[in-house]
Amino acid sequence: MNRENVNHLLFAILSVAVAILFILHFSAGKKQTEEPVVTQDSTEEVATELRVAYVFVDSVLANYEFYPVLTDQLLSRKSSLERELQGKGEAFQKQVDDFQYKVEKRLITSWDAEARQKELGEQQQVLMNLQNDMQNKLMQDEQAVTIQLHDSVMAAVSDVNRKLGYQIILSNTFGGGLLYAEDYMNITSQVLNRLNEAYRQSVGNK
Repeated sequence: MNRENVNHLLFAILSVAVAILFILHFSAGKKQTEEPVVTQDSTEEVATELRVAYVFVDSVLANYEFYPVLTDQLLSRKSSLERELQGKGEAFQKQVDDFQYKVEKRLITSWDAEARQKELGEQQQVLMNLQNDMQNKLMQDEQAVTIQLHDSVMAAVSDVNRKLGYQIILSNTFGGGLLYAEDYMNITSQVLNRLNEAYRQSVGNK
């Protein structure tokens, strides 16, 4: 899998993850809100005054200027760990090949061969443990990036909504659950502009 395909896959994973966190954030907020007593008059009032907007999260991430910086860091980390594991794997394979050569040529005693075989088995287990550790580190890195992106999007949504005053803001992705909504309810561009503005300010302050 080349770098471009990995980047696309990573984008898809992070987009979905951020969208899920976005939904869970608002779901948790709703559960904590005390349910009001609903009457016919209050129902009509809510139907009249309820203001709803939506954000295309995948579109936001695709155009967020900080996003490629984060994904490049992830890919660089992944490549570094893969190179380290590959180097250790090749060194181990050379030891295995050397051991097999000595056994075939009878350049090693049966006692030494048994001891060496045990040693190689232990080294193989160490490599397997290292591979598992690296996979866990990558998963933790991806989770950290997902949370960072989610928090950035939520902060931008909150900032934008201070002026717009929507009561409900939905998260959507391409092919997601939002089947229809008026264009005026789409605040994706406002959220994206706020995200990029905040990122440029943070870069300028460094």
